[in-house]
Amino acid sequence: MLAKQELLGQLTNAQNNYVLGLAAMSLFAEPSSLDHLHKSQASFGSYTVKFDQVGSLLSSEATRQDAMKEFLTMLLRALLKESFEIVRDYAEKSKQDGVFRSQSWYQFARMIRNCISHDFHFRFTPHDMKKLPITWNNRTIEAGLANQPLPIAFLGYGGTWELFQEMERFAVTLS
Repeated sequence: MLAKQELLGQLTNAQNNYVLGLAAMSLFAEPSSLDHLHKSQASFGSYTVKFDQVGSLLSSEATRQDAMKEFLTMLLRALLKESFEIVRDYAEKSKQDGVFRSQSWYQFARMIRNCISHDFHFRFTPHDMKKLPITWNNRTIEAGLANQPLPIAFLGYGGTWELFQEMERFAVTLS
């Protein structure tokens, strides 16, 4: 079984990755980063990956918006999905899954996790439909969202961070 310190360490890693990604987004917004990207590369084993592809994506306003949206989507997915899975796994293995499922944010986080784990669309089971609407932190998941994409603005940077913090605060309370 995962030790409590490992659980908290994994949550810290997920948090750090999100913050690193936000920092990268900030750096990508700097004009000087484009020159650097056009000249840089990563080498590992027998492979070399040039970053000029990223520089080109960010050089055009049209492709920058899409690239940054997709990057933010990946960050959101990584932080929330990983954190939910880590905490759920620990709660189940430590026989605290009932406490986990009773959290005020649990159903909201579970439905967000399901949405971002698949195709970023809300897909509700009959069980989910019985739970709707679900509100957390002034955000409501309702039946009308069925088969609709999750807009980034629904959570944004702040909501993503706040939902992570809910999971992290809960993890600290687990034995």
